[in-house]
Amino acid sequence: MMTKAVLRYGSWPVLFLGMSAWIIHLAATGHGILPMLGVLALAIGLTFLVEHSIPYQPEWNRPHGDIRRDWLHAVVNLTLNRALLWTLPLFAWMSLSDGVWPAEWPFWAQAVLSVFTWPTEWPFWAQVLFAVLILDMGIAAAHHASHKFHTLWALHAVHHSVKRLYGFNGLMKHPLHQLIETLTGVLPLLLLGVPFEVAITLPFLVSLSLLAQHSNADYRLGPLKFVFAHAETHRFHHTNDKNGNYNYGLFTNLYDLLMGTFHYQKGATPSTSAELGIGGRDDYPKDYRAQLVQPFVDMQNPRPMPDSSTVKTKA
Repeated sequence: MMTKAVLRYGSWPVLFLGMSAWIIHLAATGHGILPMLGVLALAIGLTFLVEHSIPYQPEWNRPHGDIRRDWLHAVVNLTLNRALLWTLPLFAWMSLSDGVWPAEWPFWAQAVLSVFTWPTEWPFWAQVLFAVLILDMGIAAAHHASHKFHTLWALHAVHHSVKRLYGFNGLMKHPLHQLIETLTGVLPLLLLGVPFEVAITLPFLVSLSLLAQHSNADYRLGPLKFVFAHAETHRFHHTNDKNGNYNYGLFTNLYDLLMGTFHYQKGATPSTSAELGIGGRDDYPKDYRAQLVQPFVDMQNPRPMPDSSTVKTKA
C-alpha cells in the first residue's frame, strides 16, 4: 500500500520534472542528441512500467487493436516535431541576424521591436522555461481553435478518436494538425531568435509532457493539478459528451485559467472507454491510413461542432 502511494505521488515528478531537468542539463552541457534520446527512451519505458504498477484503468493497458496505428502516428509526428523545432535557430538567425533589425526600418519600429529579442543573459534553465511557456500558450491557442472551426476540428478529431488513454497515444495526431499546432507554438520563438541549445530541448520536453498527459498511471499531483496539464486533468479533455471543450494546455493550465476553459471535477474523471472518443462517431476509422483521409471527407461533409460552452472548475 505504501509503495503504491509513493508511486502515485512520486512518479510524475520523476518522469516529467526529473527527466525534463536531465534533458535540459544535457543540452546546457553540450552532450548532443543521442544521450537525450536515451533519456526519452528511458522515460517511455518507465511510463509503461508505472502504468502497469498503478493503472488508472487496467483495461486501458490492454491493446485495443491500436498498437501499430499509434506507433505509426508517433514515429511520423516525432519526426515532424523535431524537423520543425530544430530548424528554428537557422531561420531565426537568417531572419533576425541575432536581434539586429533591418536598417531600412523606421527608427521607432527598430526601437520597439528590439525589446523583443531573446534573453540570452538569463540562465539556461530560465531560457528553456521561457520558451516552454511561449510554446505552451501558442499550442493551447491552436488547440482551442481546433474545437471551434470545422476544418481544424476535422483534423483534430483524429486525436479525439482514441478509446483508451495510455502514454504512447499522446502523439496520435493527424500530421497536418500536428504541423499547425507546432507552427503556432514556434513562430513566436522564431521571431525572438531562440538559440539552438534551447530549441533542441523542446521536442523532448513536448514528448515527455504528452507521455504524462495521456498516461494510464494513477498519478496524483494534489494542488499542483491546477498548475500542470497532466493526466489527472487532461482526461476530462477526452470525454465524448462535449468532445473535450476544456483543458487545452500542453505543459500548464495557464492558458485555460486565463480563458476560462479549465475544468476539474473531483470524482468525475472518465474511467471507461465508453466515456472517451468523439460523440456520435463510433464509426470513426481506426486504421492509420484511413485516419489520414477521414478529415478531408469530413471537411466536404461538415458535422455538428462540439458544444463549445465553458465549464466551471469544481474542486
